[in-house]
Amino acid sequence: MRVLLLLLVFVLSGCTIIQRTAHLYGSEAPPPLTFHYKDGGSSIYYTFTVGDASQIDTLLFFYGATGCPSWKSVMPDYVNGLTVNTRVFVLNKRFVSDRSTGLFGCGKEFHLANNPEQWLADYSEFIATQISTVVPKPKNVVLVGVSEGALTATKVAVLSPAITHLAIIGSGGYSMRKSLSTLKQKGVIWFDVNSGWEKISTDPRSIEKNWYGNPYRWWSDIMDIEPLNDFLKLNIPVLVGIGEQDESVPVDSARFLELKFTEAGKNNLILKVYPSADHRLNANGISCRREFFAELNNMLLPKETTKVVNP
Repeated sequence: MRVLLLLLVFVLSGCTIIQRTAHLYGSEAPPPLTFHYKDGGSSIYYTFTVGDASQIDTLLFFYGATGCPSWKSVMPDYVNGLTVNTRVFVLNKRFVSDRSTGLFGCGKEFHLANNPEQWLADYSEFIATQISTVVPKPKNVVLVGVSEGALTATKVAVLSPAITHLAIIGSGGYSMRKSLSTLKQKGVIWFDVNSGWEKISTDPRSIEKNWYGNPYRWWSDIMDIEPLNDFLKLNIPVLVGIGEQDESVPVDSARFLELKFTEAGKNNLILKVYPSADHRLNANGISCRREFFAELNNMLLPKETTKVVNP
Protein backbone atom coordinates (compact mmCIF):
# COMPACT_ATOMS: atom_id res chain seq x y z
CA MET A 1 0.00 0.00 0.00
CA ARG A 2 2.83 2.39 0.82
CA VAL A 3 4.36 1.89 -2.63
CA LEU A 4 1.06 2.69 -4.35
CA LEU A 5 0.63 5.79 -2.20
CA LEU A 6 4.00 7.09 -3.34
CA LEU A 7 3.04 6.48 -6.96
CA LEU A 8 -0.22 8.38 -6.51
CA VAL A 9 1.45 11.27 -4.70
CA PHE A 10 4.20 11.82 -7.26
CA VAL A 11 2.30 11.81 -10.53
CA LEU A 12 3.46 15.35 -11.22
CA SER A 13 6.92 14.67 -12.60
CA GLY A 14 9.34 12.10 -13.92
CA CYS A 15 12.08 13.41 -11.59
CA THR A 16 13.22 11.51 -8.52
CA ILE A 17 11.88 12.31 -5.06
CA ILE A 18 15.30 13.73 -4.14
CA GLN A 19 15.34 15.99 -7.18
CA ARG A 20 11.85 17.29 -6.49
CA THR A 21 12.59 17.95 -2.84
CA ALA A 22 15.81 19.79 -3.72
CA HIS A 23 13.90 21.87 -6.27
CA LEU A 24 11.48 23.00 -3.55
CA TYR A 25 14.37 24.85 -1.92
CA GLY A 26 16.14 25.93 -5.11
CA SER A 27 16.28 29.39 -6.63
CA GLU A 28 14.50 28.30 -9.83
CA ALA A 29 11.31 27.30 -8.01
CA PRO A 30 8.59 29.97 -8.17
CA PRO A 31 7.85 32.02 -5.04
CA PRO A 32 4.52 31.34 -3.29
CA LEU A 33 1.55 33.67 -3.49
CA THR A 34 -1.76 33.35 -1.67
CA PHE A 35 -5.21 33.38 -3.25
CA HIS A 36 -8.10 34.17 -0.92
CA TYR A 37 -11.44 32.62 -1.79
CA LYS A 38 -14.73 34.39 -1.19
CA ASP A 39 -15.68 31.84 1.50
CA GLY A 40 -12.65 32.82 3.60
CA GLY A 41 -10.40 29.91 2.60
CA SER A 42 -7.13 30.19 0.70
CA SER A 43 -4.63 28.36 -1.50
CA ILE A 44 -0.99 28.80 -2.41
CA TYR A 45 -0.42 29.55 -6.08
CA TYR A 46 2.48 30.28 -8.42
CA THR A 47 2.77 32.35 -11.54
CA PHE A 48 5.53 32.87 -14.07
CA THR A 49 6.01 33.93 -17.66
CA VAL A 50 7.03 31.93 -20.73
CA GLY A 51 8.31 33.97 -23.68
CA ASP A 52 8.08 37.76 -23.90
CA ALA A 53 6.40 39.19 -20.80
CA SER A 54 5.46 42.36 -22.69
CA GLN A 55 3.56 40.42 -25.36
CA ILE A 56 1.45 38.01 -23.30
CA ASP A 57 -1.59 36.76 -25.22
CA THR A 58 -2.13 33.40 -23.49
CA LEU A 59 -3.07 32.44 -19.93
CA LEU A 60 -2.49 28.83 -18.87
CA PHE A 61 -3.89 27.34 -15.66
CA PHE A 62 -2.85 24.19 -13.76
CA TYR A 63 -4.75 22.50 -10.93
CA GLY A 64 -5.18 19.05 -9.50
CA ALA A 65 -3.35 15.70 -9.39
CA THR A 66 -3.82 13.20 -6.60
CA GLY A 67 -2.65 13.82 -3.05
CA CYS A 68 -1.07 16.90 -1.52
CA PRO A 69 2.36 17.55 -3.09
CA SER A 70 3.02 21.16 -3.98
CA TRP A 71 3.29 22.08 -7.65
CA LYS A 72 6.35 24.10 -6.65
CA SER A 73 8.41 20.90 -6.87
CA VAL A 74 8.12 20.70 -10.67
CA MET A 75 7.57 24.25 -11.89
CA PRO A 76 8.55 25.97 -14.16
CA ASP A 77 10.40 23.11 -15.95
CA TYR A 78 7.16 21.15 -16.27
CA VAL A 79 6.08 23.28 -19.23
CA ASN A 80 9.34 22.98 -21.20
CA GLY A 81 8.35 22.86 -24.86
CA LEU A 82 5.94 25.76 -24.52
CA THR A 83 7.32 28.91 -26.16
CA VAL A 84 4.30 31.11 -26.94
CA ASN A 85 4.06 34.26 -24.83
CA THR A 86 2.22 32.87 -21.83
CA ARG A 87 1.41 33.72 -18.24
CA VAL A 88 1.24 30.43 -16.33
CA PHE A 89 -0.81 30.08 -13.15
CA VAL A 90 -0.46 27.01 -10.94
CA LEU A 91 -2.91 26.55 -8.07
CA ASN A 92 -2.25 24.22 -5.15
CA LYS A 93 -5.25 22.62 -3.51
CA ARG A 94 -6.44 24.01 -0.20
CA PHE A 95 -4.21 23.16 2.77
CA VAL A 96 -1.24 22.21 0.56
CA SER A 97 1.73 24.19 1.83
CA ASP A 98 4.40 25.79 -0.32
CA ARG A 99 6.92 22.99 0.16
CA SER A 100 4.66 20.03 0.78
CA THR A 101 5.91 16.70 -0.56
CA GLY A 102 2.82 14.78 0.53
CA LEU A 103 5.00 12.00 1.88
CA PHE A 104 4.03 12.40 5.51
CA GLY A 105 0.27 12.69 5.23
CA CYS A 106 -2.01 15.46 4.07
CA GLY A 107 -3.96 16.29 7.23
CA LYS A 108 -7.63 16.25 8.17
CA GLU A 109 -8.41 19.72 6.79
CA PHE A 110 -6.99 18.76 3.40
CA HIS A 111 -9.04 15.58 3.18
CA LEU A 112 -12.25 17.39 4.13
CA ALA A 113 -11.70 19.90 1.31
CA ASN A 114 -10.37 17.35 -1.19
CA ASN A 115 -13.52 16.61 -3.15
CA PRO A 116 -14.84 17.32 -6.69
CA GLU A 117 -17.30 20.00 -5.59
CA GLN A 118 -14.56 22.00 -3.87
CA TRP A 119 -12.10 21.48 -6.76
CA LEU A 120 -14.62 22.88 -9.22
CA ALA A 121 -15.54 25.88 -7.06
CA ASP A 122 -11.93 26.78 -6.28
CA TYR A 123 -10.51 26.36 -9.78
CA SER A 124 -13.42 28.29 -11.31
CA GLU A 125 -13.11 31.20 -8.88
CA PHE A 126 -9.35 31.40 -9.27
CA ILE A 127 -9.49 31.39 -13.07
CA ALA A 128 -12.28 33.97 -13.25
CA THR A 129 -10.42 36.28 -10.89
CA GLN A 130 -7.13 36.09 -12.79
CA ILE A 131 -8.80 36.63 -16.17
CA SER A 132 -10.62 39.69 -14.82
CA THR A 133 -7.34 41.39 -13.92
CA VAL A 134 -5.72 40.99 -17.35
CA VAL A 135 -5.91 43.90 -19.80
CA PRO A 136 -6.19 43.54 -22.73
CA LYS A 137 -8.25 40.38 -22.81
CA PRO A 138 -6.04 37.33 -23.55
CA LYS A 139 -6.37 35.62 -26.93
CA ASN A 140 -6.05 32.14 -25.42
CA VAL A 141 -7.11 30.76 -22.03
CA VAL A 142 -5.81 27.21 -21.59
CA LEU A 143 -6.62 24.70 -18.87
CA VAL A 144 -4.22 21.84 -18.16
CA GLY A 145 -5.60 18.86 -16.27
CA VAL A 146 -3.15 16.24 -15.03
CA SER A 147 -4.47 12.80 -13.99
CA GLU A 148 -7.19 13.44 -11.39
CA GLY A 149 -7.07 17.11 -12.37
CA ALA A 150 -8.55 16.25 -15.78
CA LEU A 151 -11.97 15.81 -14.17
CA THR A 152 -12.01 19.36 -12.87
CA ALA A 153 -10.36 20.99 -15.88
CA THR A 154 -12.84 19.42 -18.28
CA LYS A 155 -15.81 20.44 -16.14
CA VAL A 156 -14.56 24.05 -15.89
CA ALA A 157 -13.96 24.15 -19.65
CA VAL A 158 -17.60 23.19 -20.18
CA LEU A 159 -18.90 25.82 -17.77
CA SER A 160 -16.70 28.77 -18.70
CA PRO A 161 -17.02 30.42 -22.14
CA ALA A 162 -13.65 32.12 -21.52
CA ILE A 163 -11.74 28.86 -21.98
CA THR A 164 -10.29 28.43 -25.49
CA HIS A 165 -8.22 25.23 -25.15
CA LEU A 166 -8.09 22.15 -22.92
CA ALA A 167 -4.96 20.00 -22.46
CA ILE A 168 -5.11 16.68 -20.58
CA ILE A 169 -2.25 14.49 -19.36
CA GLY A 170 -2.77 10.92 -18.13
CA SER A 171 -6.52 10.64 -18.44
CA GLY A 172 -9.28 9.81 -20.90
CA GLY A 173 -12.95 8.88 -21.18
CA TYR A 174 -13.19 6.07 -18.62
CA SER A 175 -14.47 6.35 -15.07
CA MET A 176 -12.04 5.43 -12.29
CA ARG A 177 -13.86 2.13 -11.80
CA LYS A 178 -13.54 1.19 -15.48
CA SER A 179 -9.90 2.25 -15.58
CA LEU A 180 -9.01 0.10 -12.58
CA SER A 181 -11.01 -2.84 -13.90
CA THR A 182 -9.21 -2.59 -17.25
CA LEU A 183 -5.81 -2.45 -15.55
CA LYS A 184 -6.79 -5.50 -13.47
CA GLN A 185 -7.78 -7.43 -16.61
CA LYS A 186 -4.43 -6.58 -18.17
CA GLY A 187 -2.57 -7.83 -15.11
CA VAL A 188 -1.10 -4.37 -14.44
CA ILE A 189 -2.55 -4.12 -10.93
CA TRP A 190 -3.11 -7.01 -8.56
CA PHE A 191 -5.69 -5.66 -6.12
CA ASP A 192 -9.38 -6.38 -6.59
CA VAL A 193 -11.59 -3.36 -7.24
CA ASN A 194 -14.85 -5.04 -6.25
CA SER A 195 -13.62 -6.23 -2.85
CA GLY A 196 -12.13 -2.80 -2.21
CA TRP A 197 -15.42 -1.15 -3.07
CA GLU A 198 -17.23 -3.40 -0.61
CA LYS A 199 -15.02 -2.02 2.15
CA ILE A 200 -15.43 1.59 1.01
CA SER A 201 -19.22 1.19 0.84
CA THR A 202 -19.39 0.37 4.55
CA ASP A 203 -18.28 3.91 5.45
CA PRO A 204 -18.10 6.00 2.24
CA ARG A 205 -17.72 9.41 3.94
CA SER A 206 -14.81 8.41 6.17
CA ILE A 207 -11.56 10.35 5.89
CA GLU A 208 -9.91 8.20 8.58
CA LYS A 209 -10.22 4.85 6.80
CA ASN A 210 -7.99 4.38 3.76
CA TRP A 211 -7.79 2.09 0.76
CA TYR A 212 -4.54 2.13 -1.20
CA GLY A 213 -3.36 5.53 -0.06
CA ASN A 214 -6.59 7.53 -0.21
CA PRO A 215 -9.52 7.93 2.22
CA TYR A 216 -12.77 6.11 1.58
CA ARG A 217 -14.41 9.47 0.92
CA TRP A 218 -12.04 10.25 -1.97
CA TRP A 219 -12.72 6.89 -3.57
CA SER A 220 -16.48 7.16 -3.16
CA ASP A 221 -16.43 10.70 -4.60
CA ILE A 222 -14.55 9.89 -7.79
CA MET A 223 -14.99 6.17 -8.48
CA ASP A 224 -17.95 6.53 -10.80
CA ILE A 225 -17.53 10.00 -12.29
CA GLU A 226 -18.09 9.63 -16.04
CA PRO A 227 -16.00 12.27 -17.85
CA LEU A 228 -17.13 11.39 -21.38
CA ASN A 229 -20.25 13.55 -21.46
CA ASP A 230 -18.32 16.65 -20.40
CA PHE A 231 -15.67 16.04 -23.04
CA LEU A 232 -18.29 15.67 -25.76
CA LYS A 233 -19.88 19.00 -24.83
CA LEU A 234 -16.68 20.82 -25.79
CA ASN A 235 -16.20 22.48 -29.15
CA ILE A 236 -12.84 24.02 -28.28
CA PRO A 237 -9.54 22.30 -29.22
CA VAL A 238 -8.74 19.43 -26.84
CA LEU A 239 -5.28 17.86 -26.59
CA VAL A 240 -4.89 14.56 -24.72
CA GLY A 241 -1.50 13.02 -23.99
CA ILE A 242 -1.09 9.58 -22.41
CA GLY A 243 1.69 7.04 -22.02
CA GLU A 244 1.23 3.75 -23.83
CA GLN A 245 2.47 1.97 -20.68
CA ASP A 246 0.46 4.07 -18.21
CA GLU A 247 -0.26 1.87 -15.19
CA SER A 248 -2.64 4.32 -13.48
CA VAL A 249 -4.99 5.10 -16.38
CA PRO A 250 -5.01 2.59 -19.26
CA VAL A 251 -4.27 3.92 -22.74
CA ASP A 252 -7.60 2.30 -23.69
CA SER A 253 -9.34 5.14 -21.85
CA ALA A 254 -7.86 7.79 -24.15
CA ARG A 255 -8.47 5.72 -27.29
CA PHE A 256 -12.08 5.23 -26.17
CA LEU A 257 -12.39 9.01 -25.89
CA GLU A 258 -10.99 9.48 -29.38
CA LEU A 259 -13.45 6.90 -30.75
CA LYS A 260 -16.42 8.62 -29.14
CA PHE A 261 -15.41 11.98 -30.61
CA THR A 262 -15.22 10.37 -34.04
CA GLU A 263 -18.60 8.70 -33.61
CA ALA A 264 -20.09 12.05 -32.60
CA GLY A 265 -18.69 13.69 -35.73
CA LYS A 266 -16.40 15.94 -33.70
CA ASN A 267 -12.92 16.79 -34.98
CA ASN A 268 -11.65 18.99 -32.13
CA LEU A 269 -9.72 16.26 -30.26
CA ILE A 270 -6.03 15.49 -30.80
CA LEU A 271 -4.74 12.34 -29.07
CA LYS A 272 -1.02 11.78 -28.57
CA VAL A 273 0.03 8.35 -27.31
CA TYR A 274 3.67 8.20 -26.25
CA PRO A 275 5.28 4.76 -26.79
CA SER A 276 6.88 3.22 -23.69
CA ALA A 277 5.81 6.21 -21.58
CA ASP A 278 4.17 5.93 -18.16
CA HIS A 279 1.55 7.98 -16.31
CA ARG A 280 3.97 10.91 -16.04
CA LEU A 281 4.78 10.76 -19.77
CA ASN A 282 8.20 9.47 -18.74
CA ALA A 283 9.78 6.90 -21.09
CA ASN A 284 13.03 5.16 -20.20
CA GLY A 285 14.13 8.06 -18.03
CA ILE A 286 13.25 10.69 -20.65
CA SER A 287 10.23 12.95 -20.29
CA CYS A 288 7.83 13.21 -23.22
CA ARG A 289 6.16 16.27 -21.70
CA ARG A 290 8.36 18.55 -23.82
CA GLU A 291 6.78 16.98 -26.91
CA PHE A 292 3.32 17.35 -25.38
CA PHE A 293 3.74 21.04 -24.63
CA ALA A 294 5.35 21.61 -28.03
CA GLU A 295 2.17 20.14 -29.55
CA LEU A 296 0.07 22.46 -27.39
CA ASN A 297 2.33 25.31 -28.45
CA ASN A 298 1.56 24.59 -32.12
CA MET A 299 -2.16 24.67 -31.37
CA LEU A 300 -1.80 28.13 -29.86
CA LEU A 301 0.25 29.70 -32.63
CA PRO A 302 -1.63 32.00 -35.02
CA LYS A 303 -2.82 30.14 -38.08
CA GLU A 304 -1.42 31.39 -41.37
CA THR A 305 -4.03 32.98 -43.58
CA THR A 306 -4.08 33.00 -47.32
CA LYS A 307 -4.64 36.36 -48.91
CA VAL A 308 -7.36 36.25 -51.53
CA VAL A 309 -6.87 38.64 -54.44
CA ASN A 310 -10.00 39.63 -56.33
CA PRO A 311 -9.62 39.24 -60.09
